[in-house]
Amino acid sequence: MSKILVIEDEKNLLFAATKKLELNGFEVIGVGTAEEGLEKMKEKPDLIWLDLLLPKMGGLEFLHKIRQTPEYKKIPVIIVANSGGQDKIDKAFELNVVDYLVKAEHTLEYIISKINGVLK
Repeated sequence: MSKILVIEDEKNLLFAATKKLELNGFEVIGVGTAEEGLEKMKEKPDLIWLDLLLPKMGGLEFLHKIRQTPEYKKIPVIIVANSGGQDKIDKAFELNVVDYLVKAEHTLEYIISKINGVLK
């Protein structure tokens, strides 16, 4: 069973994503801050769902930190963000994300299909 770390501060979306991912056979670690996400990295997730606008530490800073850590460097990350400004998208891909999805443009089912595609 693949383990997904979901870092999402919108509580309703975190709850919905967690339930939907579990129904699709994933083990889910859901947290609301990047700091909690860093702590949960010890559980070695197979993929990270990362929001960018987070309280305190932002998603790009979290991403930069994990890419500096050898054991986390290759973990696939999918950005699921509220906005898709080209500068943020460029920076995310420089930090080796596998995809950048704007929340308003995609359903949970679509995001889960992307996750399945990365992990299979």
